[in-house]
Amino acid sequence: MNYLNWLQKTYPELNEISNETINSHIDKAKSDTELFREFIKVLGSLFFIIPFNLYLYISGIQASNSSLYWLLVVASIAVGGFIGLYCEQKVIKKRLKKIIQLKAF
Repeated sequence: MNYLNWLQKTYPELNEISNETINSHIDKAKSDTELFREFIKVLGSLFFIIPFNLYLYISGIQASNSSLYWLLVVASIAVGGFIGLYCEQKVIKKRLKKIIQLKAF
């Protein structure tokens, strides 16, 4: 996601500030939330991908003779990845809002 464009659309007053300054705030928000974002990724796999794949295994769809099984496995990983990406973007946006409000440009 392009956080620079998002910030400039959300906070029009930032258009007067240099992009380097805004990018430094974006980098700070990413570094501040790095551990929490990794934790969310782990939780996402624990609460979505693993249970879904266990359900597939228990439901009787066999991996050796069914392309449907592998299609569902890949789909579950993709959905889990999109959910993780969405949560990651929300966390970074929330941190950026806090940084911008503290700086009071």
